[in-house]
Amino acid sequence: MHVITLATQKGGSGKSTLAACVAVAAEAEGIKTAVLDTDPQGSVFKWGERREAETPAVDRCEPHQLAAVLKSLPEQGFKLVIIDTAGAHNASVAPALQAADFCLVPVKPTLTDLEAAIPTAKQLRDRKTRFAFVLSQCFGSSSRTNDAATGLLKHGEVAPANVFHRADFTDAYTAGLGVTEYNANGKAAQEVRLLWAWLARTIGEHT
Repeated sequence: MHVITLATQKGGSGKSTLAACVAVAAEAEGIKTAVLDTDPQGSVFKWGERREAETPAVDRCEPHQLAAVLKSLPEQGFKLVIIDTAGAHNASVAPALQAADFCLVPVKPTLTDLEAAIPTAKQLRDRKTRFAFVLSQCFGSSSRTNDAATGLLKHGEVAPANVFHRADFTDAYTAGLGVTEYNANGKAAQEVRLLWAWLARTIGEHT
């Protein structure tokens, strides 16, 4: 079973939306997936409550319960777990980082968000946890996105799949859907499928 944790110390990066959408994309390929929401805001859990589909499995999980919950999931046939975390840099996020085979760090292409991502990257390097940044909620010119990627490369790997700020993400999340379900042929869906394909190769090759 593989565990992917989404983490960043700054809120508003699109972390919960990506967790939900990547989980749906994985399930579409027949990978039994669980999403664990360790964020006190419970955004992904609320998304799961709005879903009509029974998969992926979505549940709340207190950080101190995470190890025990993860231990039980392989017996239930789960092959992938995606953990959403609070937008914070504190001890409550540590269990999710510790449990991860791989961490995805969503970052908006703004100076404030780039600066906020650096402590998360340092913490992951100190833990020797494999991770990559993903540029999320991109907007404006391509040069802005390219400059952000260049800045992030000084601190770690950058996923070769940028995710742009698109209405499909908001509308799908509101409806309790993954963006690949909401508008399968849209640009947002294509971005998520590219991101998931890269993640699948990455965790398959290194865990």
